[in-house]
Amino acid sequence: MYIQGKVLNVFDIQTGESPRGSWKKREFILETYAKVPKKICMVIKGDAVDSIQVQNGDSLKVSVDIESREYKEKWYTEIRAWKVEPAVNASEDSTNTLDDNPF
Repeated sequence: MYIQGKVLNVFDIQTGESPRGSWKKREFILETYAKVPKKICMVIKGDAVDSIQVQNGDSLKVSVDIESREYKEKWYTEIRAWKVEPAVNASEDSTNTLDDNPF
């Protein structure tokens, strides 16, 4: 699935160590082109941090995976960007994952 929008903010790369080894990630905020725009925090992880470039103001079509996981009886949802390309048509909402229906 993909989401189209404009990049509002790109955060610094974060790195760290875990029991499974070193990790790195970069988060960015994408605002959709829907009638009621939605701001979505997305993450790029691992080696993709170096190969996927996003900049403030970019109009992008972002292919994503959405995953939720439980940690200490709380659930966390992550939207992971795995492919980024220029938006097809920024003047129309062409997201296939979000719409203006709040339900």
